Amino acid sequence: MQSILKDTKVTLLALKNADNEALTSSILDMTGYDSVAFVAFALKGEALDFSIKAQQGDASNMSDAADLAGTAVAFSTTIPADGLTILEVHQPSDQYVRALVAVPNATAATPTGVLAIQFNAKNVPISNAGELHVSPAEGTA
Repeated sequence: MQSILKDTKVTLLALKNADNEALTSSILDMTGYDSVAFVAFALKGEALDFSIKAQQGDASNMSDAADLAGTAVAFSTTIPADGLTILEVHQPSDQYVRALVAVPNATAATPTGVLAIQFNAKNVPISNAGELHVSPAEGTA
């Protein structure tokens, strides 16, 4: 049985009230994984245009970071709607990756973040916080 809880690793890479800056995520070690999906989000309240891109490097501190060609993805918020996008990278050629979100100039800082979902693991199950329920009965949670 496939399970997002047992077959993937989920990591919060960045979360900040951001304004007119590049929000740089934590560095992700891809050892043991073939793929990663960066989930970028920003909360509603203002019409804003964001973008996310991926970088990779061999150095664990990303001192050799290089943009991955063609990975820039745009997403937007509006007054009534949050913004969300997913940038998926398969088989990066370097061990370390990270995401950068370009945050536009806003009237007020906008809560912005990046989650990473690493998948296609070489060894499973993966340990994540949470619970897996298979065919649960109705009743008190």
